[in-house]
Amino acid sequence: MKNKLVSFIKDFLEISAFIILVFTILTVALGEGAGQVSSLFRLGNSGISVESLLQLFAWTLGVCLIKLVFLTDVVFKSLNGVVRYVLCFGLITILLVIFAFCFKWISNELKYWLTFLCCYAVSTVISIVASNLINKKEDKKLNDALNMLKEKNYKN
Repeated sequence: MKNKLVSFIKDFLEISAFIILVFTILTVALGEGAGQVSSLFRLGNSGISVESLLQLFAWTLGVCLIKLVFLTDVVFKSLNGVVRYVLCFGLITILLVIFAFCFKWISNELKYWLTFLCCYAVSTVISIVASNLINKKEDKKLNDALNMLKEKNYKN
């Protein structure tokens, strides 16, 4: 349990730092015009408001909780890895859309939502595929090591 808590806190801090870095870069790159389109860029290229940071931290907390439920064996022990990732990213997407509507992160114009959803869908598919490939590679390493141990024990 202690390891899961430490891992949860580590993930939360890493994801939070990454999100702050991304939004800092976007704030500088998008400039003053972005404040008219998204509440996240209300201050233009002057910075990120405390209100926006708190919203991003709350979203990150939700992401980490969803990740804890679906990507560890805390709740679902027998679900297939791909199903876990699809459920995890699906719920994260729903959470993101809820936050975007509630906090006006994205303008209500269709072109902004379509652009956002296309970018998010592409990055989600890439993340799912990459995560699955990494997990398969790690599983292969573990299985190879286990087979070597078995062979070593048979020889003795």
